Amino acid sequence: MAMIDVNLDEVVEKPRLPENTPFTFAFESAELVQAKNANAKTGERNWMIKGTLHPLEAGWEDRKVWHNWVMSPGSLSSDDPLFSIKKFFQITGFKWGSDGKFDTNDLLNIKFIGTVAHGVYNGKPTVNMSKVLKGA
Repeated sequence: MAMIDVNLDEVVEKPRLPENTPFTFAFESAELVQAKNANAKTGERNWMIKGTLHPLEAGWEDRKVWHNWVMSPGSLSSDDPLFSIKKFFQITGFKWGSDGKFDTNDLLNIKFIGTVAHGVYNGKPTVNMSKVLKGA
């Protein structure tokens, strides 16, 4: 056996981003990707916006939060901004184009207030958006 040369007594743990606490979020990236699996209702592989976000509050800026907005008919027609990108835009005050379209790069200018939840995805701990409250 080998002795590991790390003093665990000197390790300072970073606290988890608290759940149910409003933070101001900004996008680091937003990309259009196609889902790996087919939608159970439509049988199609839907497109989705895969967002990587971070809080703007001091001391939390290095944390990452992930959220996907799926472009399925059910998601788009939802009244919850966590599911519907249209509702998300309305809540945050974003104006899409006169033709009803938008570019994923436009999301990089949006700031909003929201909360997070901790979970597990593919066996790995994750931090995801749990609520979108309003634009910032």
